[in-house]
Amino acid sequence: MKLLLFDIDGTLLRTHGAGVRAMLRAAETTLGERCKGAEINFGGSLDPWIFRQIAAHGGYDASEALHQQFRRLYASLIEEEIERGEKRPEATPGVLTLLARLRVEQVAQVGMLTGNYAETGVIKLRRVGIDPDWFSPTIWGDAAPDRPGLVRAALSQVGALAHDTIVIGDTPRDVHCAHENGARCLAVATGGHSVAELRAAGADRVVEDLVDPSPLYEML
Repeated sequence: MKLLLFDIDGTLLRTHGAGVRAMLRAAETTLGERCKGAEINFGGSLDPWIFRQIAAHGGYDASEALHQQFRRLYASLIEEEIERGEKRPEATPGVLTLLARLRVEQVAQVGMLTGNYAETGVIKLRRVGIDPDWFSPTIWGDAAPDRPGLVRAALSQVGALAHDTIVIGDTPRDVHCAHENGARCLAVATGGHSVAELRAAGADRVVEDLVDPSPLYEML
């Protein structure tokens, strides 16, 4: 059986910045106002890593106690930022139809691999009508120190082989984490990177969105 590992942000859904805004607010409250102005590439990053980068930018201690305070506050603020935003979270084009088809046809095991904390990732998913229980395995951003490690955690959890695994993501980091483990990557240009950028990153296939599932099925 093939294994599919879907990323969340930019791949399955868009929150239109609500997650980033909540995270930065949580950091400024937990650590201090020197967190402002941190230039971080959020795309494909792990939430614990983002916290450490924000703390380093402000010159703050990144202790585990502060990390857990930040994490709890972030989870409490994300719903507020979703409601305050001009746009509501939405599933990316074709995603809901594709997930429904995969669940019926069972041509592959459908898992999730994301840099999100579990509690905030679940909020995002449910907001767009995606049930987290549709995915197994579910590999969250604290399951490994880096994104390639998340792939290894997924393979270990279900006993899958790398050459039978496809990572579906929207950033060069998704491409890298797949290839570092011997898996393939279907890259979708529904996040912050263009088709050209994803091709240059070395993705095995690149699509504009998941409305047409045939490229994924061809890879399977």
